[in-house]
Amino acid sequence: MSLFTTLTILTVSTIVILVIIAHKQAHRLTHSSQLSRHKHYSSLTSIGATAQQQHPHFIPCALSLVTQDGVKLAAHYTPSHNGAAIILSHGYKMSSHEMLPIAELFAQHGYGILIQDQRAHGMSHGEQISFGRDEWYDLDAAVNFVEQQLNIDSIGLFGNSMGGALSLCYAARDPRIKAIVAQSPYASIGHSIKKGVKQFTKLPPVPFAPLVHLMAQRKLKIDSSTLAPLNAMAKIHPRPVLLMMGGQDRYVEPQGIFSLQHAAGDSAKLWYEHELDHVEFYEKHPAEFERQIMAFYAQHLLGITKSS
Repeated sequence: MSLFTTLTILTVSTIVILVIIAHKQAHRLTHSSQLSRHKHYSSLTSIGATAQQQHPHFIPCALSLVTQDGVKLAAHYTPSHNGAAIILSHGYKMSSHEMLPIAELFAQHGYGILIQDQRAHGMSHGEQISFGRDEWYDLDAAVNFVEQQLNIDSIGLFGNSMGGALSLCYAARDPRIKAIVAQSPYASIGHSIKKGVKQFTKLPPVPFAPLVHLMAQRKLKIDSSTLAPLNAMAKIHPRPVLLMMGGQDRYVEPQGIFSLQHAAGDSAKLWYEHELDHVEFYEKHPAEFERQIMAFYAQHLLGITKSS
């Protein structure tokens, strides 16, 4: 066997192995077993019980929402005492439990609250995570409930990580949303794929990031650029957006936040803290979080400014 033939066989074999690994990881990143997930979350203290024990100012009512495409979502809500409501969205492979401390804060200020497990997350149904291709139906179901069942038309969104990215993309298509806060959102999947692959698969970004990205897009039958918050920002304008990013974020490329701010124009405000990691604002700076976020929503959902 010639050296050329040997090298060719080794090269082809290596490529095949890399593709197989990337394909398996793409499946893992876009799939969430409903049976295993429900078994896990059923073993945890329920949202209602957790709220009662740890967040006494947020006592939610359980709710089941059904999306336009027929997916059943687990959700919880509290009524509004100030005429406005905020819908909270959790991050990738998290659940509504993540949002309880922030939900309690908002409830203390009189806002109606709706938190839900996105499809393929928590106790909701579904097994495919599509990064916005289908998840907009979830937010749409939440907004419809708040508007039609709670009779509230002053609606804001708050999202962590992927939930922040989904909130930005959803707001671009629904003018009912009056104000959006996105904590640690990615500018695009492609922009943060290196960090995502490193954190969620433990594989080296080179050569796997582009391969996993390609395989995930093929599996979901999407072009991820069409789901990028970066391409949604101009459609949100002139509605107000507050973007939050930590400079030490291990999951999302921090520099993307500046692209989002630029794309939004003068309707976006940026809160950037160089020393913070992923979605750490409330944990590390609770007083400043309350001051800034509540002032933002008060101004844009309630029409209250500091001078009012």
